[in-house]
Order: sequence, then structure tokens, then C-alpha cells
Amino acid sequence: MIKLLILQILAHFISDFYLQTEKSCQDKMENGFKSLQLYLHVAITFLCSWLFSFLYPFTMSFWWAALIIALTHGILDGLKSVFKKVPWIFFIDQALHLVVIFVVVICFEKTVYYHIPFGYENVMTFFNRISMPTLLWFTAFTFCLRPANLFVREILENAHIKLPQANEAAQYEPEVAGDERVEDRVCVSNADRVIALVERVLILVFMLIGHFEVIGFLLLAKALVRFKDATTDKSEYALVGTLLSFSMAIVAGALVLCLLNIV
Repeated sequence: MIKLLILQILAHFISDFYLQTEKSCQDKMENGFKSLQLYLHVAITFLCSWLFSFLYPFTMSFWWAALIIALTHGILDGLKSVFKKVPWIFFIDQALHLVVIFVVVICFEKTVYYHIPFGYENVMTFFNRISMPTLLWFTAFTFCLRPANLFVREILENAHIKLPQANEAAQYEPEVAGDERVEDRVCVSNADRVIALVERVLILVFMLIGHFEVIGFLLLAKALVRFKDATTDKSEYALVGTLLSFSMAIVAGALVLCLLNIV
């Protein structure tokens, strides 16, 4: 069951964070159930869920479970537009998606009888050979790319933590700050995103090969670079973002190591 659950979580990451754009997300938030992007996203979610189930040996009948996951996903995303002003709604939405996946996978495991089709006794596809460690680490790396960037952004926004320049723009030029959504909504620059992405990938690589001490040196090097910034507010902002970014990679790697000890 654990492998099928991880596959569905991986399918969720890909469909929810990689196969939709910022523009489509904004359209869903503004139009809710009237948005065509919402129904396109439901279709993509269904396909990802069903196709990824093929990596679990002989689960061709997972289509109905994938359909439940996709329809529930669409309902939650539609309701998200209704409650978009609720604090931390992004994380509430993501938590509910994961709960639905967990429940559906458990129900599927208890109701489906696995059997090897006639003539396939000696057939083992390439995808079925994917080991649990490979799948877990791939899922962790998938999360630490685009999803982790969005998680950090949402935490900073909900905690009302912004760059000093953004605060000054909102105070002295409210009409400009209101129009420039990139400055108001996205709190980190493209360079910061790339740096954070590389940091998280390096952390997972070091955890994969067992060199945990290097993570401390990586954090120290980042702190020394940021210490050169004379602006206190900007330094504090960078520190919060760095700690959040590092924490997500470390937690993802720790979960993988824990699961490998269990399975």
C-alpha cells in the first residue's frame, strides 16, 4: 500500500505544481466553478493519478479511485476560490488533498483483489522494477523543486513577511504596488528562487549519500553571505526564507530515511 500511496502523492505534486501555470491558478481563484481551467485541471489530475497507478503491479482497475481523487480535487479547488480570504487556505487545501488520497488508497487496497492476468506470470515491466528507495527519493526531489518554492512563498505571505522594498512601495506608492502583482505577491526574486532550489537539492543529495555534516557548512556559508547585507530587515527576511527552505529539504529527506527504515 505504501508504494501506491507514494505514487499518488507524486502524481499530486506533478499535476498540482508542474502541470498548471500561475495564470491558470489565478483564473481558478477568480472564477471558481465557472473556470474552464478548473475542469481541465480535474482531467489532468485524473490522468496523472491513473497513469501513475500503472507503476504499481497490476492495478489497471485503479481508474475509479483516480476518478474519485480527481473529482474531489476539483471540488476542493472550487471551494478554495470561495474561501480564498481564509488565512492559510493554501495549506488547508493541500492537507485535504493528501487526506483524500490517503483515504482513497486505503479503500482501494481493501476492496480490490490483485491477480496476475493470464500470460503475464513472467512479465515484469521496467516501471514495476522501480524500487521503493528510488521512488521515495524521486518524490522528495520533486517536492523540493517547485512545490517547496510555493510553500515558502505562501508561508511568507500568510505571516506578512515581505522585502523592505515591497513594504516601502506599498507605503509611498500604493497605486504602483497594487498594479505590480509580481512585487506584491511574489516575495522572492528569481535569483533567490534558483539559489533556494539548488540548496534544497544539495541538502537531499548530502542526505542521500549520508554526509549530514555538510548541511551545516552549507547553512553557515549562506549565513556568511547574507551577513554582508547591511539592511537589518532584509537580512531577517533572508534568514526566515533560508530557514524555511532548509527545513523543508531536511524534513523531506528525514521522512524518506524514516520510511526506508519502516519498509
